[in-house]
Amino acid sequence: MYRTILVPLDGSRLGEGSLALAQILAQATGARLVLVRAAWAQTMPGIDSGEAQLHALSEAQTYLGNAAAHLAEHGLAIETAVPYAPAPDGILVEAGLRRADLIVMSTHGRSGLGRWVYGSVAEAVLRKSPVPVLLVQPTATVETLLTRELRPALLVPLDGSRFAEAALPHAIALARALGGRIVLVRVHVPPRAVPELALVAPGVDEEADQQGRLAAETYLAEVVERLRRERLRPQAVLQTGPAAEGILEGARAARAGVIVMATHGRTGLERLLFGSVATEVLHRSVLPLLLVRPAAVESARVAPHG
Repeated sequence: MYRTILVPLDGSRLGEGSLALAQILAQATGARLVLVRAAWAQTMPGIDSGEAQLHALSEAQTYLGNAAAHLAEHGLAIETAVPYAPAPDGILVEAGLRRADLIVMSTHGRSGLGRWVYGSVAEAVLRKSPVPVLLVQPTATVETLLTRELRPALLVPLDGSRFAEAALPHAIALARALGGRIVLVRVHVPPRAVPELALVAPGVDEEADQQGRLAAETYLAEVVERLRRERLRPQAVLQTGPAAEGILEGARAARAGVIVMATHGRTGLERLLFGSVATEVLHRSVLPLLLVRPAAVESARVAPHG
C-alpha cells in the first residue's frame, strides 16, 4: 500500500521526531522516503528579500542533504524536496507531485509547543491532505512502541459506520508489514452519559442501554469475522464510557504501538459523540496516530444533488 512516504521537516530536533517511525515503515514496506523542508523567507515590507530567500533555500538543502545521507546508510531510497512556499502549501504540493501514499510528521516543530498540530501548518495539512497523515509525538520512543512485543498491536477504533471502517485497510497493511496484530475497539457510550443526547431523547432507560451494548458487540463480531476471512486474527474489545477515554483505555490494555482511525465517524446526531474524538485522542495519547480521511466523505462533498 505504501510506496512513497513524505516526511515534512522544519530543521528542529522536535520536528525530527517522525524520522524514526518513517524509517521503520520504509524498511518494512520498501517505500521510498521523500524528505521535505519548505523554504519561505519572510522579510519586512520594502526590503529586498532576494538574499533571505537564497539563504533559506541553501539552509534547507544542506539540512535535508545531511538527513538523507544518514538515512541512506540504512539502505533506504531517499529523495529530498525544498519547495519555496509556506510550509502547508509546500508539503501538500510535494505530496501530489511525488504521488505520496502517506505523510509522516511530528506533532511538534520549531515554533513552540504543539505548533505542528495545533497551529496553522498541521491544521492545513490534515484538512487538505489527499493521503493519510501519521502524527508522531516526539516524546514517544517509537522503536520501543513497535518492537517491545513480537507482534505489535495496531488499535483501530470503530463506531459502527462505514466511514470509521476506512481505517481498516491501512491497519491491515501496517499489520502485515510490521508482523503486527489488529485490535478493534468499539466504545459504547451510554446515552444518559451524553448531555446533548439526553436533551434530545430524555428518559432513556436501562433496556435501551443494554440494546445499544448488544448492537455494539454484534457489530464487532461481524467485523472480526470479515477480517478472519482475510486470514487475519484480530482481537475485539468493547469499552464503555466517553469515546476518547474508551479508545485510550483500549490502547493501554492492548499495549498498542499505533492508533489507526478515520477522521470522520457517524453523521447526524451521533457526530456529537465522534466529531472531536480524534482531536482528544491526539491531545491525550503519546502513541503515533494515523488519521485516514474516508473516501466516502470526499465523494459526498462533490456528488451532485438531485
